[in-house]
Amino acid sequence: MANSEKQAEEILALESIFDHKFHLFNEHQYEILIEFDLPTTFTIRFNDKISLIQYLPPLSLIINYHDEYPSDEPPSFILSCFYFSKIDLIKLCQKIDEFSFIPGEVCVYDWIVLIKQEITNDFIIGTDFIEQENDPRALNGYIVENAEKIFQNLIEYNQRREDDLFRTQLQTCSICTDIIPGIDCIRLHRCGHFYCRSCLNNYIRITLENGKFGENLHCPENQCRQALLPTEVKQAIQNDELYERYERLTLQHGLESMEDIVWCPRCQSPVVSGPDSDNLAVCGLCRYTFCKKCKEIFHSQTMCSKDYLIEQMKLQREKERQRLKEERDAALAQINKTQTPKESLKQQQIAKQRYCQIVIKLSEQDSLLREILTAERINLQGIQYCSHCHVPIEKNGGCSHMHCTRCNNDFTWQLTQEPTASIIAPYLENEGHMEIESLKEEFNKAASLVENLQIPSDQTGNNNQQITDEDLNISIDNQSAIGSIILNRVKVCPTKSCKNVNVKVTHDNWMICSACMKQYCFLCGNTVNGQKHFAKKCIRNTPI
Repeated sequence: MANSEKQAEEILALESIFDHKFHLFNEHQYEILIEFDLPTTFTIRFNDKISLIQYLPPLSLIINYHDEYPSDEPPSFILSCFYFSKIDLIKLCQKIDEFSFIPGEVCVYDWIVLIKQEITNDFIIGTDFIEQENDPRALNGYIVENAEKIFQNLIEYNQRREDDLFRTQLQTCSICTDIIPGIDCIRLHRCGHFYCRSCLNNYIRITLENGKFGENLHCPENQCRQALLPTEVKQAIQNDELYERYERLTLQHGLESMEDIVWCPRCQSPVVSGPDSDNLAVCGLCRYTFCKKCKEIFHSQTMCSKDYLIEQMKLQREKERQRLKEERDAALAQINKTQTPKESLKQQQIAKQRYCQIVIKLSEQDSLLREILTAERINLQGIQYCSHCHVPIEKNGGCSHMHCTRCNNDFTWQLTQEPTASIIAPYLENEGHMEIESLKEEFNKAASLVENLQIPSDQTGNNNQQITDEDLNISIDNQSAIGSIILNRVKVCPTKSCKNVNVKVTHDNWMICSACMKQYCFLCGNTVNGQKHFAKKCIRNTPI
């Protein structure tokens, strides 16, 4: 049986098993949302916090088929799970790499079984991680600073799933003890107590008549001090006039604690302040007119002392911004002076390199040049990436010991050659759309248009269709200065049906095609299945 037939059969089988959790993107790529089978006493832990839950969000497994699966190699994959740490996802990728693959046999379902075994009776959201090399197949893993937020998100997700289950079952009202469907009950969000609509409606009406509203409208359960949410009040009473009265009283109570209420310096009565542009405040009780900022008698002809301080701070900040701009312009001028003697050396390097060429659609020219400009900007700024959370970091002085303020990771700055400005550097001085247009003008001088030969013709052999950007290709080789720089940064996807041009931004040679998600090596162009490729064949990180 051919590979394509086995792939199609595996897709049908997985689609029947996972139903709405299976999302087919195309005949070679799909996503499976893997839900974990949790025991009834499943706990999640974060530092000294513990919570019992019954449901976890699904883990996303994206599979990408290639021509060698399943006869020779396993398929490419990407794992994504926001509550797994980056390290845990990388370890899970390594486990899948080490899984015994039998040539000729499909393996995706076996991978899913392996992934489900990662969750047992306990799940700990860790805060201490050992530094490990990045794996581009591990996406959306959390970092230390988001650990507490992840803990809360898991609790909220579990609450939503429990609410969905609650609405599909029969429940007993705690007030009238009637047994009714859960969808006809109102379950309070803050405390979890629930009542039938009729009982909760009567309770709210009586409480409002007694002058209690807002945060003073508590749950009917004895000793429960949790307040009802406005949405729960509206859902229960289903009376627009009564709900408007509840909102009006609640709003009146809330205005007393708002920041736009100032206090009269003479009689200490509350005064509603006007717009920010107007410092005038007039006490309605003692009629004292004062400035709402400095609390002194109103001064309409002179600037308030607080406004004066703010203006001075703005002027100081503008002077600092102008000084930085002048320093940057001087640095760029120095780069331009040193660039001319190096042009002859650059031409010698171009003459020695092996000839290569790329062909892209004319409609894709802008997006490609924008990616190349971004990569060039990172190169000129001497940016390196944190070895733990991979945030870009710029070194502005000092020793090689670096500290990441995002994840508190310490690492050593890798010594590299001083970044040299290429002929693309001057285009970075432009802003927005202009930097693309100016680079495109230089690009087009070295490129040539190629008409698509597959444009259909009529019976006489004449092409009567109007030619658009989609019908034209543009080619460039490495025999010009700008062409050499561009081709040293790009690599064509090795998938025959894709051929997308991908830009290398960092030093990492592990590439993932932005179009078909194919994983391949920037140096040799071969398929990459795990880190073993770089351990045996090519170097993982090389400069541009």
